Amino acid sequence: MTFEIFLLIVTILYVCEAVLFLFGLSRSQDAVLESSDLFVSVIIAARNEEDNLPRCLESAVNQTYRADRYEIIVVNDGSTDRTENICMDYIQRYPQIRLINASQDQIQKGKANALAQGIDAAKGEIILITDADCIVQRAWVEQTARRYNDDIGLIGGFTLQEANTPFEGMQSLDWVFVLGVAAATARLKYPLGSIGNNLSFRKSAYEQIGGYRRLKFSVTEDYTVVQAIVRSKKWKYLYPIDPKLLVVSKPCPDFLTLFRQKHRWGKGGLDMRPPGFAVMVIGFFMHLSPFVMLYWGGLFQAAAALMIKFFADYVFLYKILKRLNKTDELRWFHWFEMYYIVYVLLLPFIVFFGGKVRWKGREF
Repeated sequence: MTFEIFLLIVTILYVCEAVLFLFGLSRSQDAVLESSDLFVSVIIAARNEEDNLPRCLESAVNQTYRADRYEIIVVNDGSTDRTENICMDYIQRYPQIRLINASQDQIQKGKANALAQGIDAAKGEIILITDADCIVQRAWVEQTARRYNDDIGLIGGFTLQEANTPFEGMQSLDWVFVLGVAAATARLKYPLGSIGNNLSFRKSAYEQIGGYRRLKFSVTEDYTVVQAIVRSKKWKYLYPIDPKLLVVSKPCPDFLTLFRQKHRWGKGGLDMRPPGFAVMVIGFFMHLSPFVMLYWGGLFQAAAALMIKFFADYVFLYKILKRLNKTDELRWFHWFEMYYIVYVLLLPFIVFFGGKVRWKGREF
């Protein structure tokens, strides 16, 4: 097989993959109940988050949902800064906030351990998780609760990142792309993942799988619990694309932090199901083939393949961002594409030769 034919096959597979994802996104939106009275427990695991926790809590307490129908549990995960003191100040003003100081002698490690203790203490039937460096929308709790019909056990949500520079903008579009694939595959009844800063599930569904203490430890604890609930086949799941459910997070401040984030995600992704690996393999060769063609002199073919890829990526991102009322994020598209090519090609080496995962001052 010549390189030209191989490039053609890979390009066709990439386009077919994009069309399949767009089809998934085009499927009907999920039904929303007129109202909900479910009690919701918002869990925030915080480790040395004194700079971020105040704005997170401000957004979490200013919700459209009835204050007596939800609680906010902050799990202090071994912080050495003022995280605990800040939380105590908020508890004085907002009775729905509770603080748990996580013990470190549990079966699980890291964030999974903190979340497990927070969920154990939760009173709500619905567990709604975000991170301390996030800001949530005013209708976040209400709109999540209103999507829980009796047969729904899990709901994923979208997160964008604050973007004022190309470095921040490329990260935000990266998240849109990853979560777009998650939403599309969920609508195709084969969800590939989620991110834990905008994730909810029924506590009963969580308990049925044994919770974090029964699950194999993973540096991507959110992905592990999502896949466990999905594989139980006892609950339906949703991945709505709705600006009322949008969460905004802080981007990685530098390349070292971004490297460590991708290293952690990549390590966790080794537990991915076969279709997920197929998506990654097609993407890898799609990004690699034009460079191979350039070496062999196929300049026109390489340029054509890249243009097709750029168009497919742009349409996919546009469809998602339009629903989120965030199409202005596309101003970072060319930065994203340059970053995305390098990232996809380096990811296998980062995963297998990057050493131990380092995150929040811990090694795993």
